[in-house]
Amino acid sequence: MFLQFMLVAVFWVQLSSYLDNMKITGLMMSLIMSSMAVGSVFSPVIGAVADRIANGERVLAILNIVVAAALLMAYFSASPAGIFASLTLAMCAYMPSWGLTTTIAMRHSTAESFPFIRVFGSLGWVCSAVFALSAKYFFGTNIDGTATPLACAAAVALLAALLNLTLPATPPSGKGEKFSPLDALGFGALKILRDKNMAVLIVCEIIYTIAFSIYWMYGSFLSSLGVENITPVLNLGQISEMLFMLALPFSVKYLGIKKTIILGLAAMCARYVASMFGDVSSAFYLSSICLHGLVFGFFVIAAQIYIGKKAPADIQAQAQGFFYFVFGAAQIAGTFFSVWLIDANTTLSGAAAATNWHGVFLVEALISAAVLVLFAAAFKSEKLETSK
Repeated sequence: MFLQFMLVAVFWVQLSSYLDNMKITGLMMSLIMSSMAVGSVFSPVIGAVADRIANGERVLAILNIVVAAALLMAYFSASPAGIFASLTLAMCAYMPSWGLTTTIAMRHSTAESFPFIRVFGSLGWVCSAVFALSAKYFFGTNIDGTATPLACAAAVALLAALLNLTLPATPPSGKGEKFSPLDALGFGALKILRDKNMAVLIVCEIIYTIAFSIYWMYGSFLSSLGVENITPVLNLGQISEMLFMLALPFSVKYLGIKKTIILGLAAMCARYVASMFGDVSSAFYLSSICLHGLVFGFFVIAAQIYIGKKAPADIQAQAQGFFYFVFGAAQIAGTFFSVWLIDANTTLSGAAAATNWHGVFLVEALISAAVLVLFAAAFKSEKLETSK
């Protein structure tokens, strides 16, 4: 978990800043920033492989080797099209690892203990800042906004691949069972949507992700405020994620899954309200970043716990993969929407561009409020059995 999430944080957090420096804007900016979402589309397919064909830990190792190679290609690429192609390949191999690591962890522990394992992913994200800080301390250079983080991430991916081979053997739980064309495409998990609560959760996930997607572009937001060392500043969000991840099992146990997710959705609304008033002379932009742990952990990870308890054993990997498929598809829409929203609120003043971030985050806050109301009204409270 530590290496798996460190490797993406090393380069993704500052990617929008790098693309700005490369003078990549508009459609190409949207395409590149949506590569993570495109990669999520392959999550159910990889989940089907882990459910029916091959050991999960071996699949994970192969994926990370592909990630390392693709990130090196992106590092050496000087053209927007080359960067887009390389990062899309990297993300098609990387994003399925989120559902796969979840499945492996839950197979060898319990859904309740998963947050205590997943917290090391948050720690890895925080520790990704060490690359930027070390470069500045030892070499007197700032690697944020450059191609260097891509090479650093490739090295982490290769190390992760080697470590994957030491994970507990995780054979396919559904091996030998009927393998339909739907399963081959990774969509055997669609049967979970027969449950009304699960269907409501997935619909809310779509709207949530559209609003959530702009967080990946906070690098541009912070740059406009004149904030330096973007990666370390954004890592405040991951530090809060670690703290809230540790609190998540207790929230699920004592408040229930519905109230836990409501807290996460309310936090996202509060984050964008705080961002509306963000500037370098106030604590609003810092508080909006520090809310990230509650926003992400109490919705995304809580939803994974819920799926882990509700999905049948033979489609666990597919179900987790389907969750990230929806996350990715919605993120594609969210990325294009976010770029359009930012462009619509940006005006040129001479040679400089100025963005009305107040207007941008007002729209995001309204979307967040809408999904909060929908989930609170449509999702019915239920008591989940405790894993043994």
